[in-house]
Amino acid sequence: MNVAIDGLDSAAIGGSFSVHLLMNGQRIASRFFFQPSDGADAGGLGGPSQAAHFDFILPIDVVSGGTLSVDIEALDADGSRKAVDPDRMGNPTLSVCLMLHPV
Repeated sequence: MNVAIDGLDSAAIGGSFSVHLLMNGQRIASRFFFQPSDGADAGGLGGPSQAAHFDFILPIDVVSGGTLSVDIEALDADGSRKAVDPDRMGNPTLSVCLMLHPV
């Protein structure tokens, strides 16, 4: 299965962050997104929107029979992590696709 998160506004988060895919509230996969946290090229509130895309390739039994959700954790300059307010994520979509292979 391909679980995709598309349209996450990385500029609104500002700095590097982790995207966690949850099944029934339990973390099943994670991706890390690196971006500068200071300087002219840094993301942050008020900057132009920059949509990010994340793919999670997982076995069907891992993603079936439950509720999928997403959790975002920003990485502060001191290395600590903090939850990102969902209202700051833009309007991302979560899609689940069954990947077929010819035989």
